[in-house]
Amino acid sequence: MCSISSLYAQERRVTGIVADADENTLPGATVLVVGTTVGAVTDFEGKYSITLPAEGGQQLEVRLIGYTTQLVEIGTQSVINFTLEEDAQELEEVVVTALGMEKDKKSLGYSVSEVKGDDLKTADNDILSSLNGQVAGVQVTASSGAVGSSSRVVIRGNSSLTGDNQPLYVVDGVPVDNTYNSGNTSSGGADFGSPISDLNPDDIESMTVLKGPNAAALYGSRAVNGAIIVTTKKGKGQQGLGVTLSNTTTFQTPLILPDYQNTYGQGMNGEFKFVDGKGGGTHDGFDESWGPRLDAGLMIPQFDSNGELAPWVSNPNNVRDFFETGHVSTSNLSIAHANENTNMRFSLMYSDQKGMVPNTGLNTYSASMAIGHKITEKLRFDAKATYSHRGADNLPSQGYDGNNVMQQFVWFGRQVDVAGLKNYKKLDGTPYNWNYNYHDNPYWISYENTNSQRRDRVNGYAQMKYNFTDYLSLQVKGGTDFYSENRMQRTAKYSINNPTGGFTEENYFVSESNFDFLLSFSKDFGRDWNVSANAGGNNMYRNYKRDAMTATGLANPGIYTPANAVGQIDAITYFEEQIINSLYATASVGFRDYLFMDVSVRNDWSSTLPAANDSFLYPSINLSYVFSEHFDLPQWISNGKVRGGWAQVGAAANPYMLQNVYGSPLPWDGNPMFKYDNVQANPNLKPETTNSWETGLEMSFLNNRLGFEAVYYKKNTYDQIVQADVSSASGYRFSAINAGEIENKGVEFLLYATPIQTTDFQWDVSFNYTRNVNTVKSLADGVDSFILGDYWGLTTEARPGMPLGTFYGIKYQRSPEGDIIVNDQGIPQRTTEKEALGDINPDWRGGIRNSITYKGITFSALIDIQKGGSIFSVTNMFGEYAGVLEKTAINREDGRIVGVVPDGNGGYKPNEVAADAMTYYQGLYGIHEEYIYDATYVKLAQLSIGYNLPQKWLKNTGLKGLYVAAVGNDLWMMYKNAPNIDPQAGFGAGMSGQGFEFGQLPTARSFGFDIKMKF
Repeated sequence: MCSISSLYAQERRVTGIVADADENTLPGATVLVVGTTVGAVTDFEGKYSITLPAEGGQQLEVRLIGYTTQLVEIGTQSVINFTLEEDAQELEEVVVTALGMEKDKKSLGYSVSEVKGDDLKTADNDILSSLNGQVAGVQVTASSGAVGSSSRVVIRGNSSLTGDNQPLYVVDGVPVDNTYNSGNTSSGGADFGSPISDLNPDDIESMTVLKGPNAAALYGSRAVNGAIIVTTKKGKGQQGLGVTLSNTTTFQTPLILPDYQNTYGQGMNGEFKFVDGKGGGTHDGFDESWGPRLDAGLMIPQFDSNGELAPWVSNPNNVRDFFETGHVSTSNLSIAHANENTNMRFSLMYSDQKGMVPNTGLNTYSASMAIGHKITEKLRFDAKATYSHRGADNLPSQGYDGNNVMQQFVWFGRQVDVAGLKNYKKLDGTPYNWNYNYHDNPYWISYENTNSQRRDRVNGYAQMKYNFTDYLSLQVKGGTDFYSENRMQRTAKYSINNPTGGFTEENYFVSESNFDFLLSFSKDFGRDWNVSANAGGNNMYRNYKRDAMTATGLANPGIYTPANAVGQIDAITYFEEQIINSLYATASVGFRDYLFMDVSVRNDWSSTLPAANDSFLYPSINLSYVFSEHFDLPQWISNGKVRGGWAQVGAAANPYMLQNVYGSPLPWDGNPMFKYDNVQANPNLKPETTNSWETGLEMSFLNNRLGFEAVYYKKNTYDQIVQADVSSASGYRFSAINAGEIENKGVEFLLYATPIQTTDFQWDVSFNYTRNVNTVKSLADGVDSFILGDYWGLTTEARPGMPLGTFYGIKYQRSPEGDIIVNDQGIPQRTTEKEALGDINPDWRGGIRNSITYKGITFSALIDIQKGGSIFSVTNMFGEYAGVLEKTAINREDGRIVGVVPDGNGGYKPNEVAADAMTYYQGLYGIHEEYIYDATYVKLAQLSIGYNLPQKWLKNTGLKGLYVAAVGNDLWMMYKNAPNIDPQAGFGAGMSGQGFEFGQLPTARSFGFDIKMKF
């Protein structure tokens, strides 16, 4: 009997279930016999089973990130169930990192920031612009307020001379394409949007920003500029069936339009008379406003008076009256269901957007299905598929282009009544207009010269995960992302800038597939040690195809087909493909829950590099020390942590830079031609390489009601892949080489507080601050400058010792005292050589978010701040040249007296000669210094006031929840230095368009409502 009793004691088992307060079972919880190495991890149903050791083990401890740890006495119990309570502090600290791994934030040795999905649902349905001001180290540049326009995201500064410097986007572990194929729209064309905007914001559970190489090293060369990890909703945690229906509807008006003068109308030298708008009258072909004084009782023939005298009066709102009230209405339906074995979520989204520019708009819709199923106790299957469609009959043109309506408004006659232009077509089909020399009727542009788009996209994944034991698993996954896109840009026959008409049609096909495996190990060794390790591999295959044809003349108006083309059609076909194979491994070691170390290594093999250089290794190491868990600190200190890390990553070349190939321009005399490109290929290219390190301190106080995070980082990118100038005698204009080093270093700071917290009322406030210093350390031997962009003679350049993106242009000639030197007509003089004129990089960026809750009412506001940086405004340059801006009406008749003149004794004296206003302002054309502005701004970026109706109000309605809110975006430009424009502007996603502005379509001020119902 003693032997039997002893055997029973050795083999005694304890089983049970771990659940939360709502009786939801909790898989993945660790159940440990205290004082031993014996433990278990709960399965998908929250069940565990432990065989107790013969000696020791009087207590069971259960731990799960996001919940408070619980201890119970075992005694004689054989069934012990746990009910865990959420730990709000710990729950907020769990983040999704590289490869989709969830980690406790305190264990991380690098910087990550997470934005919840609800904070990404802005009034305009734009997930990228919503990051501005919310995440330290992230800068978002919106190209304009045009419907469906793109945004450029840069993390911790620009590192590459020729790349777009944007991060990698990963959705549910699958990289997705965000290639911006519109290029630089500074010289015209439409902005067809960022492909990442195809994501439905309502499907997003969270977005994690991995800042730089330290955080994103496991993604290898593609994440050299950081990564943004998007986790979508999949129905997990749903009890039974849940249905959610929501709608957000907002209305848009222009936030900023130039300040126009309303004192002088169209013409020159104070004279104007309309006859034919082509010069047949008195300056009636002239498109500037240097004409007679308005509102002075004059009677003058005008474009809409049929040759009769008409009152010569101002139309102060003629530009604003052209714009219509835009709207965006987005509806979402989601159905989720889950039980102990299966989870699923289905969603539908439809968004209808009407632009502020007449006859512009955008329709998008998507359908998504996610499902997960436990096939056996050890095998689980998960999959998701999403289809999205984006369609627009017309997107507005931008940049310096006759089809950009804002370009016309830079020259618009201040007497023109825009309402008289709405009937834009004459009976013979030709345009009716205020000017027939330079500009098409703006309504002709909007309704006849259109830019259409159709994009269909499918992405998703399927994965299987097998748990060999409770600490060892294998996951295999296949994911794809592909889309096809059609674009048609039409120019109607009889347009002033293209009387014969024409069209360009483009078809894009982009496809990327990723297949990977991941072997994962995670185990506690006693109470002191935890080890997690992963090893895996990835195969990425990407192809890109573009077919385009351009017809430069139409036989008959309104028919945009090759059969109606006059003359030769220019056709282009381009195809590229790329493969990257990868192996990687990572290990995380935790000691006593206060000391953590992460190490990782990844090796990529890229098809775009020569065989001798196609393999490159990326290591990283990160340390985290939570000293508040190690020492007994004063009670008012809640948490404290120091961390640091180092990483190295790289970037491969673009396809087809190793060997020259022939291209085929238009035929000559009916014969096909082939020629080399003007860039000499390089068969010895190496990958760009980035070394990065960072260190940080995180602390919180007063039971986490006050806290901060401070980071210092530095990254150097060298072996830049650039196109260097070469002698034309070589037969090429440029040569691809590895050269140059760029350094980014800076600080990030986050301060958060809960100043007031009561039972019914809570006020949370946070402030984030980023300062990044960018320096070009070196370029190629013998190369003093690399031109990034060029606009109206002003360049942005990379020069050693200067920030990347420094402006170089013409300045005023100045006296030793700094006064502007003018000639004997009182016109400012200019330098003959270009000089530095500031740079595109802000001094610092920040954001302030306030959130106040009172019972069921929630108020939230985000203020977006940028200090410094420069922007070159061609709107101001031409607006002054044309005499339409308010500034040009000041003392117009008395002339302008500025600057100094030589005094004949080697010095200077004040100028006393008044320059004619028109001569003066047109004399400033090309003096870039005059039109470089400080890009500082403070903007109320987001505002919402919402109310969750009490459950007692919803009885007998069939509703489980009802939320209503008033919402707004970009409601108020609180402060800015750049006149007449929104300084948050740029052209395209690449470096070539940054820092330049012209004819910017106004940022949309949005306001409306949001309603969400749960069933």
